[in-house]
Amino acid sequence: MQKVKPQSWLFKIAILSISLMLMIAPNIAAAIPLMAKTFSSQSASAVQTLSTIPNLGVIFGIFLGEVVTLRIGAKRTVMTGLTIALIAGVIPVFISNYTIVLVTRFLLGFGIGLFNSLTLSLISQFYEGNELATMMGFQSTVQNLGSSVLSFAVSYLIIFGWHATFLIYAIALPVMLLFGAVVPNIDRQDPHESKTATTTSKPAARQRLNTPVIAISILTFFVYVFFMVVTVQLSSLFAAQHIGSASQASAVLGGLTLVSMLFSLFYGKLFKWIGSVILPLGLFLMTIGFLLLSRMTAMGGVTVGVVIIGIGFAFTIPYIYTMVNVKAPKGSENLASSVMLIMTNAGVFLSPTVVNALSGAFGHSGPVSAMVVCASGLFVLAIVTAVVVAIQMRSIRAATSEK
Repeated sequence: MQKVKPQSWLFKIAILSISLMLMIAPNIAAAIPLMAKTFSSQSASAVQTLSTIPNLGVIFGIFLGEVVTLRIGAKRTVMTGLTIALIAGVIPVFISNYTIVLVTRFLLGFGIGLFNSLTLSLISQFYEGNELATMMGFQSTVQNLGSSVLSFAVSYLIIFGWHATFLIYAIALPVMLLFGAVVPNIDRQDPHESKTATTTSKPAARQRLNTPVIAISILTFFVYVFFMVVTVQLSSLFAAQHIGSASQASAVLGGLTLVSMLFSLFYGKLFKWIGSVILPLGLFLMTIGFLLLSRMTAMGGVTVGVVIIGIGFAFTIPYIYTMVNVKAPKGSENLASSVMLIMTNAGVFLSPTVVNALSGAFGHSGPVSAMVVCASGLFVLAIVTAVVVAIQMRSIRAATSEK
């Protein structure tokens, strides 16, 4: 195949396509009740673990992904991860053994984890400036698109039994073919060379972290700790406040994914207009959304709250993903992305524990209390980031005036 330039739409689609895989591991959760009947000898929590264990695999994959990338290169790492995800993802279509399904679910997450950080750092290798910001916005959109489309696919496939729902992971095959055909072999440690799409064998430099990357990773952890509550506890909130049924809550959550996806498309233009102010703005919007969830008792008000959370999330996450690469020491973008993504998965995994612990510390419990905790936590993050952004902008103005 003739070499495709990074500025072409085909190349951009190819490099973004691997992001389709990032959020689809839990998508078979709707099949858990059916799986519980098959695995009747297992406890309810053991069956539910089949939905959550990929996150553990992702963390292991991210840890090893750095080493694998240094040894075999970025493209081969992506292709290896996709191959593992494809095979492990579809094995449960044909298997009814709990242990085998559990292991393959872990391996699915592990395969995704191998190339998880590369979905971000590869973009920073080929693009810069406003084009980088735009591509990061697209990357967030593609993640949500994959999750949304395959959720609808699961709602259809589940008619044929829980085994059929695992067919969604066959999406890894066309992604492999497209990425493998279009994206060249890349030396991950040489940004200049990778932007010219050449293949090199230059020795890898030692990677390191700096204070901005550590701060961004900690911020990412808490953003996901608070954000995931809307996914985990919205159905409970509907029941506690007599707002509606679980199916209606699921429909509202579907709207959350759609809103995040749509507003991610406008991220690049908004970033060009207001710059780093977009971070505290996104966090303030999420704060308002959670406050509405804690106070509203009608479907309309709760839906508005969820939509506002989705908009704030769509503004916050692309900025974080962009900055972790921009602020990383030269040649350490992949390590920075890996640390940030580990914190992301840790935040998702620990979200119920952290939020429930904070609620209990104030003598409260239940979904309404959880929403208040999230609003409070996001408000603190918004204030802190607003102060940091204000200080940075003042420094830039001072430096400009001196010139």
